[in-house]
Amino acid sequence: MNKLEKKIDQIFSKKTSNIGFGNSSIKNSDKKLLLLIESDSIINDFQDSIDGILITNLEIDNLDKVKSKNLVGIKYPDKLLDVNKINDNNYDFVIIDDNKLSYKYLDNNSKTIYEINEDITDDDVDIISSFDFPVLYIEFKENLNFDEVESFFKISKITSKFNCNFFMKTNRILSTDQLQILFNLGIIGLILDSKIINKKNILILNKNLENINTEKKKMSSISPDLSSNLNSSVEDDFDE
Repeated sequence: MNKLEKKIDQIFSKKTSNIGFGNSSIKNSDKKLLLLIESDSIINDFQDSIDGILITNLEIDNLDKVKSKNLVGIKYPDKLLDVNKINDNNYDFVIIDDNKLSYKYLDNNSKTIYEINEDITDDDVDIISSFDFPVLYIEFKENLNFDEVESFFKISKITSKFNCNFFMKTNRILSTDQLQILFNLGIIGLILDSKIINKKNILILNKNLENINTEKKKMSSISPDLSSNLNSSVEDDFDE
């Protein structure tokens, strides 16, 4: 089990270790979603209050060896960046959206996360589902207004097509109720937009993450099971 898989498994485990700002700490086992931040480089800020960093706009020449207790991933790697070099430098995961990248990203010890397009087709769903991605990634082109039902419908339109969990980028500090709905839809990791990253926002979001109820399960279907009624109706017809 690699570092990413361990972090995901930790969401549902009962092991505890305190994290947080000074006296305002929460337990890892109390966080039901992973919290990552976007950054142009590996930073030490907030290390005790986040689960990882997603490096954006990484240049090949700046690929340094990773030394972090938290997850460190790369977003949209350059085509010239060899996946083996990424692993040799201890990066924990990589998010890809380019089908022209090397096939080696498909055999990457469960470290590759594939980005799902909003307009994904059923054929694409079948293709993506045939590969063993640890999670999938959603990033909407337009910012969602989480105060409206429509935003959650847009997310569900994607997540309901897959039998797996998701990471999602957000530029909002979401309430516990909003986070609960996301968790129910299969979102287990939030990636904070770099524009809203500060100590106060991370503290608030961590507190809200603490109160999510993992006992709630996403329903496999919202349609009623009509098969038993249909069978009994057919039997009645035969009895007559």
